[in-house]
Amino acid sequence: MRIRLLAAALAVALVPATAAAQTYPARALRIVVPFPAGGVADIMARTVGQKLAEGFGQPVIVDNRAGASAIIGSEIVARATPDGYTLLLANLPVMAINSITFTKLPYDPLRDYAPVTMLSDQPYIIAIHASIPAKDLPDFIRVAKQQPGKFTFGSASSSTMLAGELFKLVAGIDMTHVPYKGSTPAINDLLGGQITLLIDPVITLAPHAAGGRIRALAVTQVQRSKAVPNVPSYSEYGLKGLDMTSWQGIVAPTGTPQTVVDRLHAEIARALKQPDVLERLAAQGVTPLGLPSTEFRAFVKKEFDRWSDVARRIKLKPTPVGS
Repeated sequence: MRIRLLAAALAVALVPATAAAQTYPARALRIVVPFPAGGVADIMARTVGQKLAEGFGQPVIVDNRAGASAIIGSEIVARATPDGYTLLLANLPVMAINSITFTKLPYDPLRDYAPVTMLSDQPYIIAIHASIPAKDLPDFIRVAKQQPGKFTFGSASSSTMLAGELFKLVAGIDMTHVPYKGSTPAINDLLGGQITLLIDPVITLAPHAAGGRIRALAVTQVQRSKAVPNVPSYSEYGLKGLDMTSWQGIVAPTGTPQTVVDRLHAEIARALKQPDVLERLAAQGVTPLGLPSTEFRAFVKKEFDRWSDVARRIKLKPTPVGS
């Protein structure tokens, strides 16, 4: 009798989640983008949002909530009702770097989000000013080792700052870090020769490399990028551990029913295979992925651990949010 009562109680408890999944989505969805409009993150959200609206037959609103190193928008979703109607366009800073660079972060990336799918990634280019007497990546490393501390590297974000520090560790060289608030001023100073080196996504640096004002030494993935097939991969030079990408994903608040997560993943994965989406992403130098939630969760944990280790090795001191 007691077993039957427990079984009945469990069945009743499961009814709301099951019913919600069967009717999902019954109203408009919102994708919060914690970055300004116009960037790769925004383009990804709007591309996916349009396809979700078509597939679900419900409006999908892209809500740009930029500010405080993506913390404002990220916290909104972490505190949202876990019903699948509020989603976050997440990336490396949101899911790993902010926890490393800030103290008292108002959300926990590993605890407060349910990964839905890894949408895409895009490698970085390691580029130097054209006046530097180095024809390729090993040549630059050789020259940098001969003049420790002379060269500088710029960063447009906390992610590319750590990317530059990882490059220093792997290459065994010493460069001075120069921080910037965004890619545009960093690229301008690289073009003008005010800094020696910059690591930034393919889409931002490739046009300038093609113009000859900067020299693209390598892409930060094992294979060459289809977007810049003439630029070698770092692995072609025998280096290891420089896999770094600007990746994008969709997460929901923790507690979102797995059936809803699976439904979202299936629809997004389908969208990422459509010809018009593939064409649009290729123009941005972006590779679509559509990883399922389990693989995306494992990837996020790996990224978190990896960059935490880099921060430890360089003795990075986190600062309070808003400082």
